[in-house]
Amino acid sequence: MSEKIYGRKPVLEALRSGARAVTHIYLLKGSRDGVLNQIEAHANAKGIPIALETRHRMDTMAGNDHHQGAIAVVDAFKYSDLQDLLDSARDRNEQAFIILLDEIEDPHNLGAILRSADAAGVHGAVIPKNRAVEVNATVVKSSAGAAEHVATVKVTNLNDTIKRLKEANVWVVGTDAEATKNFYDYDYRQPVALVIGNEGKGLRRLVKENCDELVRIPMAGKVSSLNASVAAALLLFEVVRQRKWKPSEASGTPSVRTPVYPILEDSPIPSYGTDPSPPERDFFRSRPDPAPQTPDEGDPSGMNHSDAPEDPPGTDKGGGFRW
Repeated sequence: MSEKIYGRKPVLEALRSGARAVTHIYLLKGSRDGVLNQIEAHANAKGIPIALETRHRMDTMAGNDHHQGAIAVVDAFKYSDLQDLLDSARDRNEQAFIILLDEIEDPHNLGAILRSADAAGVHGAVIPKNRAVEVNATVVKSSAGAAEHVATVKVTNLNDTIKRLKEANVWVVGTDAEATKNFYDYDYRQPVALVIGNEGKGLRRLVKENCDELVRIPMAGKVSSLNASVAAALLLFEVVRQRKWKPSEASGTPSVRTPVYPILEDSPIPSYGTDPSPPERDFFRSRPDPAPQTPDEGDPSGMNHSDAPEDPPGTDKGGGFRW
């Protein structure tokens, strides 16, 4: 099954990532810049046919006028397995770093969250199968193509996923307005999964109960809510800050844990730690993977002006994120 994605950066990142097959490229007649040149170079290198189309034809294919002169026909988005995320952490020799999204409904919010998740170096994202947006063309466009690089898992039951992560000794940290601990007071240098709730309702009751810890974002304004994508970005980059720059002496003597055990479908997962509470730890992530090289980088100045989509990602169409 194929689908269309649109926008210069989304199309370019789909070609770069190689996560799913690109079968055809459509470009706007008479439109050229550095990014479009790179799209053409990647397509030619992979033997993907390119067609030049009029603006009216491009608007019709995309279903809107936000395509920026580039449309790609691609295979349906390929979702990952939960084990893939833990394997990725192990292969990089890093502590697990996962984000779980509890019924995010706005595709612009999901796209913005995946863009921040990619920038923060997460090992993957988890979304529920029901009552939540899936990865579609709008999500890919809102993420500026970052959704093509973030391993995303779709699950039937988020609570079961939380339990499986805890069995693999990943600490699950949820967000809640009534939490007593500020989000920057938690130690994220251990294996961690962040849980971000629905734009209007926040985390569901059972999801909150299954978390190891709940944290809040302190606010001084009169509006006690943040957009879900903004809240997610704050927590994601607090993890980055602590793992890269938090002084080791702030946590005292660190404890040592062995790597995460693999998840097995038909048997319980042994925990590799026995301490029931998450102590301070002194583990640091390695540097993020370098950006993939392209066959022809084109005009460097052309890489920036189309980076922001016409519809700003993360607009609060689904309501404020409740804390």
